[in-house]
Amino acid sequence: MSLEELREQNKRLTIEKGLELFIKNGVDQTTVKDVAAAAGLTERSVYRYFDSKADLVLATAFLFWERISKRVEQRVSEKGYQGMSGIEQIDIMLRFYAGLYMENPDYVRFILHCETALYNAGISADIQSRPPGLFEDSNSPLVRAIKTGLADGSVSPNADVKEIYYNAYDAILGTMQRQAMGSTLCDLDDGARMAHLCDLFIDAFQGKI
Repeated sequence: MSLEELREQNKRLTIEKGLELFIKNGVDQTTVKDVAAAAGLTERSVYRYFDSKADLVLATAFLFWERISKRVEQRVSEKGYQGMSGIEQIDIMLRFYAGLYMENPDYVRFILHCETALYNAGISADIQSRPPGLFEDSNSPLVRAIKTGLADGSVSPNADVKEIYYNAYDAILGTMQRQAMGSTLCDLDDGARMAHLCDLFIDAFQGKI
C-alpha cells in the first residue's frame, strides 16, 4: 500500500469513527482525541487530515447523508422502483425520512448538533450534499422522483414542486428534531404526526391542497 493509499484509508477510518462517536455520544461531548483513539491514530495524525474539529464534523455530515441517500435508493428499489409512479416514489421517500426519528432518535439529534456546530464554526453553508440540496442542481432520489411524477402525470403540473420540496424537508426534519429533543409541547403520537405531515405533502404534490 502506498503512502497516499494509507493516508486515504486512515482519513476514511477517522470519518467513520467520528460519525459513530458523534451519533452515540454527541458532537460537543466527543473530542478529536476520542475519535483518534477509536481510529487507532494519534490526535496529531487526525489534524494532518483535518484542520479543525469542525472540518471533521463536516466530513461526517457528508458521510451520514451519503449513507442515508443510499438507504433511500435501496428502499425504493426493494419496493419495485421501475414499476412505480413518481408520486409513489415520493411517498416512500418522505415516509422513510420521517421514520428516521422512530428508527433511531440519535440520528436526528446528530443532525441537529452537527448543524449547530457547523453554524457556530461559520461553515454551515458548506453542507451541500445533505437534504435539501438545491432543487435545480440535485440528483437526489426525491428530486428524480418529482421529475418522474411530472413526466407521468402523478405530480400536478400546477404544483409548485420546488417550494413543496423544501417545505417537506424542513417541516419533517424540524418536527423530528423537536421530537428527539422532547420539546414538541404536545401529547400527540409522534408516529401519527409524522404520517400526517407526509400525507399533507403528498396531497400538495398532487395539487389537492
